[in-house]
Amino acid sequence: MTTLENAAAVLRLFQRKGVTQGHVGLTFSEVVDALTLPKSTVSRLLATMESQGLLERDAETRCFHIGRVLLAAAGHYLSAPLVDSVSAAMVRLAESTGCMGYVSKLAGREILVMRMFHGRHFTQMVTPPGSRMPAAATSTGRALLAQLSDEEVQARYLDNWQVVSANSPQTPDALCARLAEVRQHGWSLARNESLPGISSLSVCVHNKHHGETVALCLSFLSQESEPGYPSDLLEALRATAAEIAEKYGA
Repeated sequence: MTTLENAAAVLRLFQRKGVTQGHVGLTFSEVVDALTLPKSTVSRLLATMESQGLLERDAETRCFHIGRVLLAAAGHYLSAPLVDSVSAAMVRLAESTGCMGYVSKLAGREILVMRMFHGRHFTQMVTPPGSRMPAAATSTGRALLAQLSDEEVQARYLDNWQVVSANSPQTPDALCARLAEVRQHGWSLARNESLPGISSLSVCVHNKHHGETVALCLSFLSQESEPGYPSDLLEALRATAAEIAEKYGA
């Protein structure tokens, strides 16, 4: 293994051992055992990583922690709004699937479309950024509402329920039933609800460092046959969400 590969193995060890702030850190012996390298080699590697700010060593315990350079880089990366951070992945997803892609947030009883990504397939029905739509009648909205408890959802619609279409939930109780399915499956489907002839699939991603949640959506022409969506679209959408979740610890 190269020096870079060994350094990466040391950094991955922090995750494997569950080392977080307040943790005692990694001991020299733990690193030696994990890398199965001579102690002299490991000593030089750790000294180099420490001198470059990748690691820091506690003066009393002599255990290793993540260094200032990595912390600064991670802090800068994670401080970016999630809606911007997911955009590159959504561009690739829209291109690979040919579908319209969206990133949206929950705003009360509505969703707010933050980003739109054009796919290969032409459609005249698009929802531009800045648009607001009823959350209960969209796959995006239900994916986001499913992050709340039923009590929170019911309170949000107390004395202010409106039926959007014949295909959308007709009552708050019906909405909660749909949200239970979303929580069970981990994704949401809407068919001919907010836009006739258009269906969509949505999943949520969360940045736990800032408590920020957005929904990723793929929109496509409705299919009459069950299950009402192409399985490869759902697979691609979930794979993109998993990729983003890995970065942000969702």
